[in-house]
Amino acid sequence: MLLLVVLSALGMYVVTVPVGTGESAGRHHRAAVARNMARAGANAAIARLPVLNPVGSPYVRRIPVGANVTGRYSVTSRKAGAEIEPGPAPGFEEYDLVSVGSVNDLPDGDARVVARIRYGPGPAGPRARVLKWEESGPR
Repeated sequence: MLLLVVLSALGMYVVTVPVGTGESAGRHHRAAVARNMARAGANAAIARLPVLNPVGSPYVRRIPVGANVTGRYSVTSRKAGAEIEPGPAPGFEEYDLVSVGSVNDLPDGDARVVARIRYGPGPAGPRARVLKWEESGPR
């Protein structure tokens, strides 16, 4: 009878212990922050078009996202080519941008967004259209 009580108590303890906590949950959270930082950087760069930083100097921001966690994005953008002539509305330009999101204490955990944006005149003012959006990084 004592053995049955001990095994029942042990079984209840094992069932109530949360699974996936600790280091793996912290790593998952930091990887999600890195992904979101890369996305935020790409969107910030799109909002700044047609302003470009000089070649080789990225647009960088650091944002605190929690206790002892700081996210960072670094975006480089450049004109993809000459003005696009064919089409119903002349004056469109294409831009390539690369945004890298990271977290201060996640080694080798950078997330990356590579995008191509078409920017030009629109009926209500300048507009940007995403032609390509590729994400890579830790999951």
